Amino acid sequence: MEDTTSAAKPGRFGISNITSLATVPNKSGVYLFRDIKDTVLYVGKARNLRQRLASYLVAGPSAPPKTGLILRRASTFEIIVTATEKEALILEASLIKKHRPKYNIVLRDDKAFLFLKIDIKRPFPRLSAVRRRVKDGALYFGPYPSAGAVRETLRSISFLFGLRTCPDRSMRARARACLLHQIGRCSAPCIGAISERDYCDLVRQVKLFLMGRTDSLLKVLKSQMEEASEALEFERAAVLRDRIHSIEKVVERQSIVADMYADWDIIGLARSGNISALAVLRVRDGIMQGQDIHHLSRIIEETDREILSLFIRQFYQESPVPKEIILPEELKDSGLISEWLSDMAGRKVFLKRPVRGLKCRLLKMAETNAGQALLSIERQHEVWQEKADIIMDVLNLKRTPERVEGVDISITGGEFPVGSLVAFYKSQPDKKGYRHYNIKGVRGTDDYAMIREVMLRRITRGKEEGDLPDLFLIDGGRGQLRQAVEVVEASGLSGKFDLVALAKETGNKGEKIFRPGWPEPLILPRHHPALLFLQQVRDEAHRFGINFHRKKRDGKRLYSRLSGISGVGPKRQQALFRHFGSLARIREASPEEISKVPGISGELARAIHEHFISRGDEEPLAKLRLKAMREP
Repeated sequence: MEDTTSAAKPGRFGISNITSLATVPNKSGVYLFRDIKDTVLYVGKARNLRQRLASYLVAGPSAPPKTGLILRRASTFEIIVTATEKEALILEASLIKKHRPKYNIVLRDDKAFLFLKIDIKRPFPRLSAVRRRVKDGALYFGPYPSAGAVRETLRSISFLFGLRTCPDRSMRARARACLLHQIGRCSAPCIGAISERDYCDLVRQVKLFLMGRTDSLLKVLKSQMEEASEALEFERAAVLRDRIHSIEKVVERQSIVADMYADWDIIGLARSGNISALAVLRVRDGIMQGQDIHHLSRIIEETDREILSLFIRQFYQESPVPKEIILPEELKDSGLISEWLSDMAGRKVFLKRPVRGLKCRLLKMAETNAGQALLSIERQHEVWQEKADIIMDVLNLKRTPERVEGVDISITGGEFPVGSLVAFYKSQPDKKGYRHYNIKGVRGTDDYAMIREVMLRRITRGKEEGDLPDLFLIDGGRGQLRQAVEVVEASGLSGKFDLVALAKETGNKGEKIFRPGWPEPLILPRHHPALLFLQQVRDEAHRFGINFHRKKRDGKRLYSRLSGISGVGPKRQQALFRHFGSLARIREASPEEISKVPGISGELARAIHEHFISRGDEEPLAKLRLKAMREP
């Protein structure tokens, strides 16, 4: 039955109404297929929307398998007309990223790119690692292939230049230099050990270093060293000399593969079944700066050219665009993509397919690395399948536990109860599926009722959205499992997924596994793969829940301590917390330091200071300082 409500929306058409094609314009644009629940199944672009949609709707039994799958599930289609085909190209990539449709090729882990950020709008800008590059006036460098690469770069910059890495609030609250300054890895702007002018000079040097312009940087440093020597500033000259030697050692470890003007990304592709791996070699100023590995999923019948085109459109939404992109295939829409990339980069960008020479050799290297990455992915799938077969057999599951969700409750003394839910896909954490639940309908410490509430809320949402796992793992024993079973039965979802409970070990008896209908729990050997996997899910749910519970509890306690002070309302409580970061630091602060908080007068600062003294609940100074050092 056709969903007339969805089809009635502007720009929507019923999938079974072929006559609606007459109203689709012969213009460029984007089309979306949606199912009966309005979920986007597929996003595509077209130079001519009417012709492209006709190829779907009148294809008949000769339609390719992927087209048939989409049409069987689709209820409506939607069109968005664009002024140019280039606009359609950009909009398609944006909508795929937003909706992550089931039948589109999707770049896996596209949110994992890491950048280094220097916010040059602030005095004494901090060097930090971020997940997103936004248009905020700051300098961004990257992306880096892994968190390890970012940490190594941060360590190198800290050692070479002494740029601060601490948060702004830590720098404002600090009364003396940190340990990093004492070991020569921070210039300590927090205590005035460096002027803003000299610090800006360090920032310029770091910028040259991160851009790979080490020759220019070394020239600047050598000139400064000579000027310091002539001015008899021998200590400063020695610092600059050591920095020059350290940078030269870093440069020696880099691989020079081309002339100094080479600014290339070389993309190698390997594919097997419905998965492909891509290796991106990055060459900047002629130096091989590293490699990124990515993989695309949901490949059904796309050609290599289509895979490369889709990858480029998703990858370069987040990554810096080089002058040249070297590819193993010439793209069908290369002119359009080159124009789009040129607009983003603000200069001409070329897509090239080499046939001989250095670029061809680098392309072979990228393809080899992509092949190795694909073998690793395939091996991970094989290992998971073996583990999944064992888990199914041991726990007598009805379906392969590809998607598993773990449920846990965190509570202390009957206060601030929190439910946590974590998701795993093929044994790997899927952070997009993580959820926190503030317990609303339960008072006291009724663990059974809390499990019941969390399961009811999760299953209700999952039923509406058609998004339920293969297996729910409950942290607890037979009683907690019974609550989950009752919720499932009342929801009419019995048999749609499996339920398991894992009870913590008491004594040396081993952890107990409960399943609906089992008269006795199952106790597996400590190193059994099924038990280890269940423990991994359970422990992750506990970690995720307890962290949120502590934040909620500590925040409430902080505000409750401050609420007893006349004149300190919610806004001033938040201002104090933002400035100092913790209750311990507020208690340590002098009236003069407290008065620096916006909205806090000198008189109120003294009242806050005297409030903590009069309570007599301050901890020994050494203990407070230890707590403050541990907090970010």
